[in-house]
Amino acid sequence: MNQSLSNKEIAFILFGFIVGYGLMGLPKSTAEKAGSGAWFVLLLSTLLAVIFTYIIVYLGYIHENKTIYEYSEMLVGKFLTSIFITIYIVEFFAFFTMIVRGSCEIIRLTILLKTPLWALCLTFFLVVYFAIVKKLKVIARLCELYGIIISIVYFIILFLVSTQGKLLNIRPLFESENIVTYLKSSLLTILPFMGMEVITIIPLSRKKNGKKVFKYATFMILFIGFLYIIAVESSISVMGVESIVHFKDSLLATVRRVDIRWLQFLRRLDGVLLIVWIMSVYCTVAVVGYGIVFLIMKLFKNANFNVVTFILIVLSFIVSLLPQTFDQLEQILTYTSYMGVLTVVIIPVILLIVTKVKKYDEKVK
Repeated sequence: MNQSLSNKEIAFILFGFIVGYGLMGLPKSTAEKAGSGAWFVLLLSTLLAVIFTYIIVYLGYIHENKTIYEYSEMLVGKFLTSIFITIYIVEFFAFFTMIVRGSCEIIRLTILLKTPLWALCLTFFLVVYFAIVKKLKVIARLCELYGIIISIVYFIILFLVSTQGKLLNIRPLFESENIVTYLKSSLLTILPFMGMEVITIIPLSRKKNGKKVFKYATFMILFIGFLYIIAVESSISVMGVESIVHFKDSLLATVRRVDIRWLQFLRRLDGVLLIVWIMSVYCTVAVVGYGIVFLIMKLFKNANFNVVTFILIVLSFIVSLLPQTFDQLEQILTYTSYMGVLTVVIIPVILLIVTKVKKYDEKVK
């Protein structure tokens, strides 16, 4: 089950997990909290995300060729480890299920108006099943290929959008009297960065990955933070803070307002945006789905990988149809994001403290 990855693959796994569903509504959520100072809040959130990513990578580096199940059991015992792994599974399952449902809702409301929601969800889950059973190495290569395409297309679209914006809409860039608000908002805005916990299920090798793994992971978080800032600022420059807070799919709403005549047949940028957004969501769901099956296999060692994956898909499909409204779905995703504080901050910090106390890191010099 343990499949090692190169540093580049680990970086793109991070990109695939983090950049996905949440990008569509990011301009609205950050503008609500910080107004035109959203860029500063995202910058602070990026720095926090870098710190927690470093901690998680550090744990994997110190405990070579082990995933969170192995080094947690060694550090805090089997009972606490079972609790930790259960928390990860619950968070991943809720995220996996609701992301597919939310994505299918947006697809149905934008391009497939007459398609039943259950049919879209079933199709999405079946395609994801194919990726999960191919396991981590194939998923990493998929994230690498898609990640390059997604990054290039996103930046082209955001650049074109920004050319249609007004500088007046993003002013004032920073208000010193709101510094307390910015600091508080950065703690909430870190939620779109949740996903670095995926590194806990990837065994790191000091020989293969070396210390460069820290640079690759850190650079990718900084790159994602830069992408987020560009997406939010370009959207606000076009829509304005007062307008953008009314759109849940604020990034798509912004792109739809842009009409660049010289693009000719590519004037409908929203269609291109939806395509790359669906690709990014697919990467996210594939990584999360693998993470669920991987952790279940750690708890139930005699289980069959493909059977567990099939059961996961069936259960997720059923649960995905339970929310009656989009607001209920968003509420579940919000609570799931709060669980990320446990999986990204609290549990890794506990394991880091025990690692330091037991001086495991001193053995790695």
